[in-house]
Amino acid sequence: MGWSRIPIRGVVNEYNDEVKKIDEQILSLIQERKAITGKKRFSPESELLEEWAARFEMDTSQIVKYIHSLNEAVPRRKYWEEPGLLLGVLPIVKRTVLEDCEYTLTHAMQYEALSIVTVEIKYLKETVEHVHLRAALTLEIMSERTYEIQPHGGHGGGANTQMQFLISPPLPTDLADVYFSLIPGEDRMIGPAMTEVILDKQVDFE
Repeated sequence: MGWSRIPIRGVVNEYNDEVKKIDEQILSLIQERKAITGKKRFSPESELLEEWAARFEMDTSQIVKYIHSLNEAVPRRKYWEEPGLLLGVLPIVKRTVLEDCEYTLTHAMQYEALSIVTVEIKYLKETVEHVHLRAALTLEIMSERTYEIQPHGGHGGGANTQMQFLISPPLPTDLADVYFSLIPGEDRMIGPAMTEVILDKQVDFE
């Protein structure tokens, strides 16, 4: 039995029992996953992502995006309150080298209401080709206290890039029992695909 076609904003909506059955299975599995994970974020390791990408013929970035959306158990704020007064700078300086890249958690700008943590990423391998880093990563904090974490943009180009994250409540000055990780997340720095047009000819105005 086919479903009636209901126009939505001028677009005919296609739906049928076969797709309905699959969607109901997906929704059931989502609820089952949430019951197991609770409010904790569960993300697969890179090796498993590569295995799934090959098996399901998908990009790892697509898989990360779907998994990441399932981890959004707590609704994120659409805006953040004013950070308040700047109280100081909290040095962190934690470095890790993995697969030709150096990751440095440099510091946190400490405000009354939140912290802004900065991560620097550098590509170490020498190459004659141009390199552009795209960091599909998000910050995870393991601690007895629960933190709300949200990307705060980033910049860079070539073999160097920088990422920033808003952390609420603010980080404590003593980080002895606070552990940081970068885990697979959305690549928020990807823009729309563009065609590069090189203008390198002499132009005379008469």
